[in-house]
Amino acid sequence: MPDQVQGPQPPVLLTLLPGPDRKRVQRTYSYRLTYRNPQANAPGCRTIWEVTGGRLIYQIVLEQTAAGTLRLHCSCADAVFRAEGEGRFCKHIRGLLQFGLAGEQAVDRLQPRSCLGA
Repeated sequence: MPDQVQGPQPPVLLTLLPGPDRKRVQRTYSYRLTYRNPQANAPGCRTIWEVTGGRLIYQIVLEQTAAGTLRLHCSCADAVFRAEGEGRFCKHIRGLLQFGLAGEQAVDRLQPRSCLGA
C-alpha cells in the first residue's frame, strides 16, 4: 500500500450517527484521514478514512476509476452484505458525506461499488 499521511496529523471529523445497539441511540463517530494519494486525479485509491465509534473500527476508501468515476467503499458488514447490493450507502459513508465534498467531487459522481458493476 502507498505511503501513509505524513506531516502533521489531519484533524479528526466528528458526527453523531445511530449507534450499533438495538436502540440505535446516537453516538459520536470519528473519521480520521489515514491516507491521501499525492496524485489527486490519478486512478486508484484517493483517500482512506478510519471510522471509530461503533463496535469495530472500519475503513472508508474513495477510489477513482480510469474513467474518472468516484467509488466509495466501507468495510462494515452493512456495506459489504447489504448496502452496496441495494445501491445505497451505509451509515458510515453517509456520515462522512455530511462533511461535504470539493466542487470537483460532486456527490452525484459517488456511487456504491455495486452500482458500477464492480
